[in-house]
Amino acid sequence: MPRVHVGLFLVIASACAGRASGPVVLSIPEVRVSPVRNGEWITGYDLAVASIAAIMERDLGLPKVQAALHVYSNRAAFRSALETEGYTPEFARDAAATLSGIGGFRRVLLNDETLRWLEWPHRIALLAHELTHTVQYEFSGGRRSTSEQWLREGFAEWVEVFVMDALDLATWDQARGIAVQRVRDAARRGPLPTFPEMVTYPDWVSVIQRGSEQAVYAQALMAADLLISRHGRAAVIEYFRLFEASEDRIGNFRSAFGEDLSEFDTRFREQLARATR
Repeated sequence: MPRVHVGLFLVIASACAGRASGPVVLSIPEVRVSPVRNGEWITGYDLAVASIAAIMERDLGLPKVQAALHVYSNRAAFRSALETEGYTPEFARDAAATLSGIGGFRRVLLNDETLRWLEWPHRIALLAHELTHTVQYEFSGGRRSTSEQWLREGFAEWVEVFVMDALDLATWDQARGIAVQRVRDAARRGPLPTFPEMVTYPDWVSVIQRGSEQAVYAQALMAADLLISRHGRAAVIEYFRLFEASEDRIGNFRSAFGEDLSEFDTRFREQLARATR
């Protein structure tokens, strides 16, 4: 049974491959519905993205969301789209079997075959996460960049929780409690992954494949949350912006946060040790 990812708020769903077909495309800058602050009112993609984008831009100070949703009807169409985007056939096959969405530069690819069975709060969580990834591409001039994958995912998780809280669909206390419990459970089964093991996207996939996906995302959320509590949200935004001019991931971390990555790694491991006692 493939796992459908959006971090803390999603469930497991199954999907069957079918005949490939073209996507339904929704350009977010062209959406004209008014955003809402009550997530229970959201029952469509247009209202969902309008509301998420408003929170990201107004409340978090993130750039205007320029992305479009490309909604594919089934797994086969989703896989074909990933190959068209330049992913290898092997990656496209594995991603189509396990993911419901992938965010890139100014687009989010979605597999409606898995999403259509989910309640809207789960879809909102996915969209918030993936739209954050599109903004990360904007920061670095449209490139993936060498920014730390654990921080890319952790910040996307952090924004996801922020959006869910703003829409009264979840609370920070709930999210932090779930994250700690998932990390604690994973620690009982074996060593938790370290930052050097989660630098690139292939690293990230490898870590997930050999452990608990939910725990890895929870750990990334906790790391991003600690960075933001220590240095502020603006420092994380500055970190991603630095990659437009430089691919020096170690130097960019030091410039954005005023501490070495190794120092933060030590501090975070201490927090994990306290959380998993």
